[in-house]
Amino acid sequence: TMCKVLIFGCVAAVILMSAAYGAPLSKTQKAARLEASIDDLGLLKDIDNNFLDFYTPNDRQECNHTTLACFLKELEVLKQDVEEDKQQTVISIKKNLEDFMDPNFSNPTCKKCEANEKKKFPEFHQEMTRFLQSMQK
Repeated sequence: TMCKVLIFGCVAAVILMSAAYGAPLSKTQKAARLEASIDDLGLLKDIDNNFLDFYTPNDRQECNHTTLACFLKELEVLKQDVEEDKQQTVISIKKNLEDFMDPNFSNPTCKKCEANEKKKFPEFHQEMTRFLQSMQK
């Protein structure tokens, strides 16, 4: 797994450099970031966190932005609550997904994050993974 970490580190560095110049993400960069996020999410699967509830969106396609924003917000909650090695993974996922956000997006028919059902981490994890996979299509 050390090898994997190194590869992701390099990929992340390249991505960060291109992001620094404000270039919009290409399809390949988006694909790479989604892939990295899904892999990272896989690393969090075994987090033993049964005392926290997470707002877990499961919205339609046209609410992707609000859904993603909600997942990112909830990851922030998770980050405060996991061991240091897992924190790095959460930060990495957030970094990779932040560029998918559109600050100008608003759709009044999309649910507010807090309007979503609260679920335990395993379900939250499963929904988020499913959501990111749907973004890959």
